[in-house]
Amino acid sequence: MIDQHAPAPLQSGAVIAIIAPAGQIRDHNEFNAGIRLLTDMGFEPRFPRDLWPGTGYLADSDANRAYEFNRMWADSEVSALLAVRGGYGCLRMVGQIDLEQVRSRPKMLIGFSDITVLHNSCCQQSSLISLHGPTLCSLANSNKESLERFYQCLTGNWRAPLQIKGVEVLRGTEEARGRLIGGNLSTLLTLLGTPFEPELAGRILFLEDIGEPPYRIDRMLTQLWLAGKLQDVAGIILGDFSYSKTMESNEQIRHHETIWNRVLQLTSARQIPVWGGFPIGHGPANMTLPHGAEAIMDSRNGSLYFL
Repeated sequence: MIDQHAPAPLQSGAVIAIIAPAGQIRDHNEFNAGIRLLTDMGFEPRFPRDLWPGTGYLADSDANRAYEFNRMWADSEVSALLAVRGGYGCLRMVGQIDLEQVRSRPKMLIGFSDITVLHNSCCQQSSLISLHGPTLCSLANSNKESLERFYQCLTGNWRAPLQIKGVEVLRGTEEARGRLIGGNLSTLLTLLGTPFEPELAGRILFLEDIGEPPYRIDRMLTQLWLAGKLQDVAGIILGDFSYSKTMESNEQIRHHETIWNRVLQLTSARQIPVWGGFPIGHGPANMTLPHGAEAIMDSRNGSLYFL
């Protein structure tokens, strides 16, 4: 069933539509660098001749951003949709997305941060496997491993396992299996109580965030717990939660350990596997993950496998 909604691999010369479902471009150098990287990879990036006009913190009106998404998805020449950046805005237009079209003609949807809304809504409503990975404007700042993984996933090899040194197996000695669901923590919370609220029972939940102090991360995790969303997950993978670029390395370590410990406390009753330090998030290390795919957490070696 899952494979019926997995998009086809991109071939050389495939058209990737650059869409702006959330925020406006903040750095045109990053935009141009991302376009060059896609071209160097052998793809054809397609974007408006007149870039998005911007309406405050949004790239365009809600109606126009939804129309762009639906139009690019309907375009038979387009094989993938890559978000220009995150920010905020997907929640305002997600109700206008043609989910029946998403269901009937799977394509690659790529991005992270605010794009968490689109990943989870498309997965929840149409069982789409999408790619939680760099946006166009974050490509230039991605490290070599992340770019290699990005290309690997675009060309269809997203089932390649992730065996990454440095992942902390905080709890767990065996395997856990479930569909891989998640994204940006603060964005995920905005879906609670909406028609697009993700089903997390039996899933492997992955989370990341940026610029949030420990008490706010604690509050969000506690809200997930009180909403009944953490009680039945199969496992949890924690990515980067960097608070400030000016923090010393020891401060960053303590910051992450505080978050890890809170997750362990909240899930202590079931003793599910929990990993920390997985390379996903707003930093240079942002390994592309197949959102919605069946996965196995192997805590014996800290490896993530896809079926």
